Amino acid sequence: IRQTGTIIAIEWETGNDTSYLSGLRDQLYTYFLNKGIILRPLGNIIYILPPYVISNDDLTYIYETIKQALEEI
Repeated sequence: IRQTGTIIAIEWETGNDTSYLSGLRDQLYTYFLNKGIILRPLGNIIYILPPYVISNDDLTYIYETIKQALEEI
């Protein structure tokens, strides 16, 4: 996990397939979209760039959904 200001990057552990072309990208994108979150993973890396006006509840929902994805995928 890397953070600079409000930007967070989470690198998903995938074994040998760690490039931006990782097949995990499509799976994660669909998972988050189905949960009402628009995130565009770059391969096995998720970047969270929340707007400054995001509510604490919305940000908590995003973090909790990422935790769920870690357990389910």
